[in-house]
Amino acid sequence: MSEVVTETYGPVSLSVEDGVAVVLVDSPPVNAMGRAVLEGLGGVAVRLRKDESVRAVVLTGAGSKAFMAGADISEFEELRAQPDGMDRHSAWAGGVLADWANMPQPLIAAVQASAVGGGLEIALTADIILSEPSAKFGLPEVKLGLIPGGGGTQRLPRRIGPQVAMELMVLGTIIDAARAEQLGLVNHVSEPDAVLADARRMAAKIAGMPRVAVQALKRATHEDLGQALAAEREIFLDVARSEDFQEGLSAFVEKRTPRFTHR
Repeated sequence: MSEVVTETYGPVSLSVEDGVAVVLVDSPPVNAMGRAVLEGLGGVAVRLRKDESVRAVVLTGAGSKAFMAGADISEFEELRAQPDGMDRHSAWAGGVLADWANMPQPLIAAVQASAVGGGLEIALTADIILSEPSAKFGLPEVKLGLIPGGGGTQRLPRRIGPQVAMELMVLGTIIDAARAEQLGLVNHVSEPDAVLADARRMAAKIAGMPRVAVQALKRATHEDLGQALAAEREIFLDVARSEDFQEGLSAFVEKRTPRFTHR
């Protein structure tokens, strides 16, 4: 019987067995990508990058509300009050997502609940996305007076094409799993409550392939997004300083319709 290695990184847990790593984010109620979750994800990414015994990785979330949600809004408000707070946080969070996108092993996102905003951005770092039929997907940041700042403006167009991605982002549209599969955002929609089991089976098949060839395939098919992601971060920060984002953030917290002035 193979040994199972289990480790904990705050709200993020890691389990490794037979060359397959399963990473679980468990931060109720919606697995928001606050500091603790990002620190945990960053620590796991560093750990996996160095482990040649791990040949495939599955990333999933706990609960039925969200795969992962975007930034913790309370932390966002604190960052806006600090000199260069948003700049520093954006660079750090972007680095964590880049570590996940650039890990040598194939990465499967097992989306057990909705992946919206930052949750979709981290799902987009995966090479393969599997979904529960009830999950929803979208990058609705424009409705807050903001843009995606974790790679969404670059990775979504590369996955489903720039025209369709632009339509979804500029309207802040949320789509269901069936539409996501039709667009190629999702590779496969599982039967209800089966997405993690499906992801494990796929990861086990990948782990049985020759590691050197598999990782070479990943390197060969990944374009260098460095400059594009840096440009996205600068544009994101410019928009984050706008009056409309302050209004969108306040309206979200106060649960009301924002009144944008387009400044």
